[in-house]
Amino acid sequence: MRFHLLGLLALTLGACGGAEPPRSASAATGAAPDAPDASPAEPTFAAAMVSPLTKETPLQIVSVFAYEANETLIGPATELLGFIARPRTESAFGKEPLRTLLLDPAPASVKARRLLYVALGPRGDFSLERVKAVGATAMRETIRLGVDHMAFAPIARDQGVTTLTPDDVAAAFVEAALVEYQVERRGMPDKPILLQDVTYEAGPPFIAAVTQAVVQGVAAAHTRVRESVPPR
Repeated sequence: MRFHLLGLLALTLGACGGAEPPRSASAATGAAPDAPDASPAEPTFAAAMVSPLTKETPLQIVSVFAYEANETLIGPATELLGFIARPRTESAFGKEPLRTLLLDPAPASVKARRLLYVALGPRGDFSLERVKAVGATAMRETIRLGVDHMAFAPIARDQGVTTLTPDDVAAAFVEAALVEYQVERRGMPDKPILLQDVTYEAGPPFIAAVTQAVVQGVAAAHTRVRESVPPR
């Protein structure tokens, strides 16, 4: 199904990931590839105080709630959701969790080459488990698109939802995304995954807490992966 809006919009479906036996990995920064054309043991994850509108990256990902007639959007969410106003209002994009919508190329006012939306569902259903599902979906789509750099911004607060703290959201996203990376990597051992790094975007009031949360998310992913390995 396609929407004609500022270029080609490709709509795809996502699903949740699970835990995976570990590969060699560093604590909070990814390890170097074993060979020039080999997949890295894992990508690096880092927080950055940058807007999803101005980040120069091959792939920018944001998450979006279902449309509500009385919703109030602020900051970059106003412009980002404006790009997909018709799919949200006329086709209910955002209502079914984890559906994805790709703008390729991204609108001219966005510095990223491609812009991918991941549906969060209704605002009342927002939870850390939903954030983890979004993290797994975002990673799976990133690998499918074959990019070497990805950036993510939840923009949940910019859509009026403040039930979860930005650091909890960041830790949940990073944990699930990194576990999903290992799942995908194990599933294609003979095919290199190009992804080198992930930037988690945060606003000035939250950057310090989110920076620490990204490290915690990586550590939590390593624990999940390690505990999934059966004893020898």
